[in-house]
Amino acid sequence: MSGAKHYLSVFGYYAKLAIQRQLEYPLFLVSWLLMIPTQYFAGIWMLRIIVDRFQPLHGWGFNDLAFLYGLGLLSHGLVVVFFIPTWGTEFAVIRGEFDRLLLRPMNVFFQFVTGYFNFIGLIDLIPGVVIFVYAAHMVNFGWGFDNIVKLALVVIGGLFIRGSLYTIVGAIAFWTKRSRSLINMSVATLERTTMYPLTLYPHAVQATLTFLFPIGFISFYPAESFLGKTESLELPLGMAIWTPVAGLVSMTVAYAVFRFGLRRYESAGS
Repeated sequence: MSGAKHYLSVFGYYAKLAIQRQLEYPLFLVSWLLMIPTQYFAGIWMLRIIVDRFQPLHGWGFNDLAFLYGLGLLSHGLVVVFFIPTWGTEFAVIRGEFDRLLLRPMNVFFQFVTGYFNFIGLIDLIPGVVIFVYAAHMVNFGWGFDNIVKLALVVIGGLFIRGSLYTIVGAIAFWTKRSRSLINMSVATLERTTMYPLTLYPHAVQATLTFLFPIGFISFYPAESFLGKTESLELPLGMAIWTPVAGLVSMTVAYAVFRFGLRRYESAGS
């Protein structure tokens, strides 16, 4: 218990310093506040155009798609806050930043992930919350206690799934010294695959995004369950339970990959 309290206090200290640093540049905060919501509201507008000009996507109308999109954006906003350092693993390896982390008597992965609390990343949550609340109203989502608990579990599970994928992709830099391009591709892939129903893709792709890379658990399968649609994947206890399970399994694998890659770390060159 004392160890957990120590790690929690360290996280609080890191977060306080990170917030102070980020608030030193208010114009950057304002520009982010303008840019990020515009980007994601443009995404929901694109969904509206697709449905209006063509037809519902495999039985998913605009309100259903907005619910799916908003649900995915909730975990995206949180991963930008808590796991943004994994996007820069390449630079940490090249600059030898793991040297000082290895010298401290604390878990290296914990230090690396919590070393930069992206307070400004909370802005990414704004469009997600707005879109989800709007869509939830349009699809008559019940805000009962059970659904709120399920929603929290799904978002936390989605956070772990996203964070684990970025951790694994970023850790490739321990071997190759490069992973930024793969991170950018992963971010784009996650945005696209959580934006549309998984049933749009061929069965092989659906299986890959379910069992190999459990992206389908971030928003698609939970959205199916919340919306009362015929479930593409039927599991006992419901997706609100299996999404955090998939997240914990994914994070365990990601942590193992990170630790294995850390053994190949060679510090900075001259």
